[in-house]
Amino acid sequence: MNAREKNIFLAKVSDQAERYEEMINYMKAIVDTGATLTYEERDLLNIAYKNAIGSKRSAWRVISSVLQRESDEERKKLLLEYRGRIESEMQKLCADAFSILDKVIASADSDEFRIYFHKMKGDYNRYLAEVSPEGEVRTKATEEGLKAYQTATELAEKSSPDEITPLNLGLALNFSVFYYEILRQPEAAIKLAKKAFDNAIMGLDKLNEEDETYKDATQIMALLRDNLEIWQSEGTQE
Repeated sequence: MNAREKNIFLAKVSDQAERYEEMINYMKAIVDTGATLTYEERDLLNIAYKNAIGSKRSAWRVISSVLQRESDEERKKLLLEYRGRIESEMQKLCADAFSILDKVIASADSDEFRIYFHKMKGDYNRYLAEVSPEGEVRTKATEEGLKAYQTATELAEKSSPDEITPLNLGLALNFSVFYYEILRQPEAAIKLAKKAFDNAIMGLDKLNEEDETYKDATQIMALLRDNLEIWQSEGTQE
């Protein structure tokens, strides 16, 4: 078993043990060799960062919920300090992810992988913007997130404009959420989600219903449809 195989093995064990920050280290060791990642390694890298960042997002939301219900000023101050520590941890972890993503984007040998990595960059900037108070960090995360999603979308439209793939649908889903939740542009969010959903409906008959691609695509389409219903109903109420 060579060094790369050992790191993949230990990354998988770390995933099962839910030790995601250690999983990140094993995947970084592979990235730092300059190697072009395989599909499996690409997915392991995403699992590691997404779960490590996700646990901090969850903690931030719990503390924010407690803070909203708290009336005692001294306790509120303690909660704000605690939440601030989590925000700092998120910034550090996301900065680490962006550094690694720049490396794998540079070494990627296909548009599909470039789309995947730029989407990851957009997602992590969205997560960072969600938890950051108004200011420099949130502004930069918003700008970088928009840039990453736009780059991924341009690549998708250039390389596979008529192809219905879970990756491209997932990109449209997450980019529309970014428009709605971070940029506060509901019309742009609805337009993007509706275009992706309508195109998928038209292209769905080209897929085999028994394939995983079909199942994944229809699951993402359901999420697009649910978001559209919520966003359009909220627009009507206003």
